[in-house]
Amino acid sequence: MATFLDVTGLQYFSSIFVFLFVWITVFAVLAWTKVFGHNKFIHALVGLLLGIFVLISPIATSIVADTAPFLAVLFLFIVLISVASGMLGANLESFPALKGIMLIFIVLIIIISAGVKIREQVNVPSETQTDLSSTVNLIFHPTFLGAVLIFMIAIFTIALLASRS
Repeated sequence: MATFLDVTGLQYFSSIFVFLFVWITVFAVLAWTKVFGHNKFIHALVGLLLGIFVLISPIATSIVADTAPFLAVLFLFIVLISVASGMLGANLESFPALKGIMLIFIVLIIIISAGVKIREQVNVPSETQTDLSSTVNLIFHPTFLGAVLIFMIAIFTIALLASRS
């Protein structure tokens, strides 16, 4: 029996949804951060190209399809912060560090989901490796923690060297 809640037919359109999601998300992030200035054509063109590149790769399409719900929750959180700060008399531009924090969260979500999806695609004997398919096992794996430690040491080294001059 078909009901209005039956959305199984939408799985055939997932590639189109992924393309549109990437295009709109990249356009919105570039317009919000103003990385390429105020030219909206450049923002739309970069979003279109990245959407096409993601659409060409089946792994990237599945990564975006699995990551999209988490990014949607993060974008909803950004909108709620914007509305709450507007109600209190401030605007989102009053919090310049918020852009960087949200971009870091976006990059972390994408890296973690890409690592999990690529790990699922690679055939590794299970006797010698631990299972990294869950996010917790990936985050607390010694190799990943070592890379994070090296990056943090590099960041603090650069910050201290830059502050002395």
